[in-house]
Amino acid sequence: MTMRGLCAVLLVTAFFVAFAQADAFTDRINKMKAAGENISAFNFGKQRLIKTSEEDPGQWMLGLEISKLQEEKTGFIDVTDVPFPISALGDAPVPPPLPDQPQQKQLVQSLNSKLSTTSFRVNVEHLSSYYTRYYTTQTGAQAAEWIYNTLNTYKGDRTDIEVQFFNNSWVQSSVIARFPGTVSTDVVILGCHLDSVHLGGIGRAPGVDDDGSGVVTNLDIFRVLASNNFKPNRTLEIHFYSAEEVGLLGSREIAQSYLTQGKNVVGMLQLDMTFFHNNTNIIGLVTDHVSSDLTAFVRLLVDAYSILDWQNTLCGYSCSDHASWTEAGYRSVFPFESIFEDRNPFIHSTKDTLANADLDHGLEFAKVALGFAVELSATVYTTAQ
Repeated sequence: MTMRGLCAVLLVTAFFVAFAQADAFTDRINKMKAAGENISAFNFGKQRLIKTSEEDPGQWMLGLEISKLQEEKTGFIDVTDVPFPISALGDAPVPPPLPDQPQQKQLVQSLNSKLSTTSFRVNVEHLSSYYTRYYTTQTGAQAAEWIYNTLNTYKGDRTDIEVQFFNNSWVQSSVIARFPGTVSTDVVILGCHLDSVHLGGIGRAPGVDDDGSGVVTNLDIFRVLASNNFKPNRTLEIHFYSAEEVGLLGSREIAQSYLTQGKNVVGMLQLDMTFFHNNTNIIGLVTDHVSSDLTAFVRLLVDAYSILDWQNTLCGYSCSDHASWTEAGYRSVFPFESIFEDRNPFIHSTKDTLANADLDHGLEFAKVALGFAVELSATVYTTAQ
């Protein structure tokens, strides 16, 4: 084939690829319209200031350019509204020391026996029924409202427990459930994110693993603690963050708020993707952009409360909401469904469904997370001076 012929073939191929991509994009838009979504809510023409590494000073990008980062699996944070780093606003209070071993084994094991994969299934079936939980869509806002209502149902007549929205400048709120401390106002946090995304932004995004798994796990931990009259010494909060998929927007807003209020956060554990395992049936413990001493403590919790072994792994820049708390100067830890190389290949697509989920695998993460919540909020030990 001549060079001219080769060029002609390449041009024709490029044309048909572009046409197919445009046709698929149009099809997704039509489906969104049929589902009642306001397509303008996706803000593809709005510029945001995006960082893709610690060294990157930030670049102004349009929504479509940000979607490209998602497709390329490039980690990023959105620093348009909350300046980087959050810690520049001031020093976080010195947290109390961590226990050198689990101290609440009898209580934790009793509560862990009440966790339910049936609850996981029922709740994730509903959560994934929203066409998308993208942060600027009405269905994304409805998902946050459903989480809020579910928490209120689970708390029953517990007037001491607080459930509230953390409102943002976009339509989807974050949700915070709080067990007030009976001794201290120091805070222990379990986190997850409630939004979902389809690669390219627009499209069906059931998000069972990413991050329906974290949402329904934290809902069930809340259910068990609330129904068993758990009253912690330190305040225990469970956070359901908005807008993680577009640069950790929701968690960065909350971390900034807590830092400016001078809240003392004992530790934050993020649950994001716990329902899948491929080659390795383990609990991955992320070792970058986290607290090394809190991670060491969680290794002890895995040994004490899970049937799985742990294995260290790396997840890269800004891979989930724990990074917002690290950035603010607080201790954070991130247990993950596998080593990062074996993560779920179906996320950000229509295939992130129950068909590709292992709820029993997720139960092991629930046991560790509940252990984390109880050990750090119920244990009494000397405050750092």
